[in-house]
Amino acid sequence: MLERLLLKHLTKKGKIGYFVGVVVLFALLAVYLFGIEDYSMDRGRNPFFIGMIIINLSWAGVSYALWKKPKEEESTTTKEEVLNK
Repeated sequence: MLERLLLKHLTKKGKIGYFVGVVVLFALLAVYLFGIEDYSMDRGRNPFFIGMIIINLSWAGVSYALWKKPKEEESTTTKEEVLNK
């Protein structure tokens, strides 16, 4: 649901950056939890899913800030010009 709302507002480059970033950050989280911290699948399940949610929300915010579509100012200026005349 979050992705559908977010993808409406991102450029094509932003959509690619969003998905690549999410996959890379999920992989880094898995390496950290299961490789470095040495969690088992039973002990590391909850921290991994909580981390996935946090990463997804934060990366969505970063992606939106970096790659949002510009607003169409031409259509708003023409409407204002018509109203002023």
